[in-house]
Amino acid sequence: MNRTARCTIPAYRGHQQGVSLLVVLVLLIVMSVLGIAVLRSSAMQERMAANLYDRSLAFQAAETALRQVQNAVLGNPAIVELQYGKTLAELRADGLPLDCAGHGFCNQDSNSGTIETPVRMSDSYTAADGKVMPFTYTLEYLGTGKGSMLLGICETTYGQNSYQCQRPMFRATVRGQGPGHALVVLQANIVSR
Repeated sequence: MNRTARCTIPAYRGHQQGVSLLVVLVLLIVMSVLGIAVLRSSAMQERMAANLYDRSLAFQAAETALRQVQNAVLGNPAIVELQYGKTLAELRADGLPLDCAGHGFCNQDSNSGTIETPVRMSDSYTAADGKVMPFTYTLEYLGTGKGSMLLGICETTYGQNSYQCQRPMFRATVRGQGPGHALVVLQANIVSR
């Protein structure tokens, strides 16, 4: 008896068309797109953090410059004489070294008729991590402002003279720069004591 072994192929096998391969390829493309989106998002977050750090250092440099300018105005004994009614031009004529080019004290007083172009002075600030941030500043003398007034009249109570009603005013404009491209500009009016 001669038997022939037959191998039968099931009928459903002829209908397969590679659907599982197609599904896996689609899932692979979706996962790749999600991976690229996550990478781009993390790179953007890293750049934003670096920019915030750079701006923070520039702001610290600008604040340091503003504090130095305020101390230069408030701690300068020559400026005390401005309270006695002298102008900055008169103080310069008396030989006080408050010039625009060398010390940054630029006269913007329209009452005295001398308006100078502010000269940018430079210095630097060293952060806690050792990075050095440059800053620049200008200082403009604005003339005298109101001091202690009571109902619009100069207050001359005991121990206070009338000259204290006219205090010298300065405008400080500072610009701090971070280690990257960040620039911060601050401006403050300083009224001398």
